[in-house]
Amino acid sequence: MQSMQRVRKTDLARHTHQVINDVLRGQTAVVESHGQPEVAIIDIIDYRITRAVMRYYHHQPEVDVEAGLSDEQAAPGSETQEHYDLALAHYLAGAISLGRVAEVLGLPWLDVRTRFLRLDVPLRMAPTGPSDAMADSEVAEGMGSGALGLALTEEE
Repeated sequence: MQSMQRVRKTDLARHTHQVINDVLRGQTAVVESHGQPEVAIIDIIDYRITRAVMRYYHHQPEVDVEAGLSDEQAAPGSETQEHYDLALAHYLAGAISLGRVAEVLGLPWLDVRTRFLRLDVPLRMAPTGPSDAMADSEVAEGMGSGALGLALTEEE
C-alpha cells in the first residue's frame, strides 16, 4: 500500500504546489538529484505517527494496559508530538483500540487506519477485551450509523 512518487529537484521547484498537494493526499515524495534520492517529503500527521512508533519501540514507556487512556490524560485533537507519542504508546501496548486512537487524535477512524496501513503500523482489528470493545462502541455511536453505512434493526 506504498504510495510514492519520485520527483527531480528541478520538477519540485517548478511544481511545488502539486507535489505538496500529492503529499497531503497520502503520497510520499522522494526528491532525487541525478537519479539519487536525497530527501523524502511526508504529511505532518504521517511524520508524527512515524516518530511516535519509533519512540515507542526505541524506549518503551510503561503503560497500564488495563487502565487504557483517560480523557484527562489526553485532550482530544492536540497537535503536539507528545500527544501522538502518548496515543501511539497506549495503542501499541494494547491499552487502547484504533478507534480510541482516532478519537484522541481528533481524526476519522478510517483515516487513521489508512495511515497505519500505509506506514506499516501494526493493526489490531478486534477488541482485546471488554473495555476495548466498549471504547470502540462509544466511538461508533459518536459517528452515527449513517457515517458507517450501517442500518441496524431491533433484532441486532
